Amino acid sequence: MASSSSSFRQMMHQVFLIYGGEDTRLNFTSHLLKAFKDRGLNVFFDEEKLEKGEQLSQALSQAIAASNFLILVLSKDYASSKSCLSELSQIMNCKKTQGHIVLPIFYHVDPSHVRNIGGTFKTSFGEHESKRSVDEVKRWKAAFTEVGTLKGWHIGGGKFDRSETEYIKDVVGYVLKKLNSNCRSVSEELVGIHDQKKKILGLIEQVDIRVIGLWGMGGIGKTSLADAVYKEVFPKFECSLFLQNISEKIKK
Repeated sequence: MASSSSSFRQMMHQVFLIYGGEDTRLNFTSHLLKAFKDRGLNVFFDEEKLEKGEQLSQALSQAIAASNFLILVLSKDYASSKSCLSELSQIMNCKKTQGHIVLPIFYHVDPSHVRNIGGTFKTSFGEHESKRSVDEVKRWKAAFTEVGTLKGWHIGGGKFDRSETEYIKDVVGYVLKKLNSNCRSVSEELVGIHDQKKKILGLIEQVDIRVIGLWGMGGIGKTSLADAVYKEVFPKFECSLFLQNISEKIKK
């Protein structure tokens, strides 16, 4: 995980979303993508990934390296794609060398089949071994088995499983919470700000409160306090926006 709040904010993309197989592109993956965008997150999503050549483009490699969260939708057809496995190999390398956060979503597949390359994945890798170099397939296998050991979400799709909408809400909420907890602004280090923030949060909880004004001379920390409060409450809302320097922007 990124070691500082600045490293989170400097990333070009907050989320890199990758899927494998047409079985999720028009349903679960598209719904997850929309949920991320609806919450204002910057998402890199390569819709033409399944049609690419075997070598990753420089732009795609840069996008992987420049994303906070690398989210994989692993479906039954994932390992059949050479480009997917090539991307996965680079993603797991970024996790190892740069500390990227990799979150797998096991969509209608058993995580143990990923860890042990079983089920349909065994067949897919068998086909790759007959056509690709030993070293290349070995790298793919190592990355694939490793992602199977990571903690993520298992969507079984059975009769008693939760709805996909609930899973999507969990995934988006987790990412927002992580971004919030790791993107603390400098204002969070100011002496006494936590007590002030607590008072404002108490006001927000009151049902009859609609507007809260912070009054005081310039430079005493009103904006810093508002920023700290915003970072605390925005994950609870479907839509949010923090506007600064309003008077200057209105003049322009």
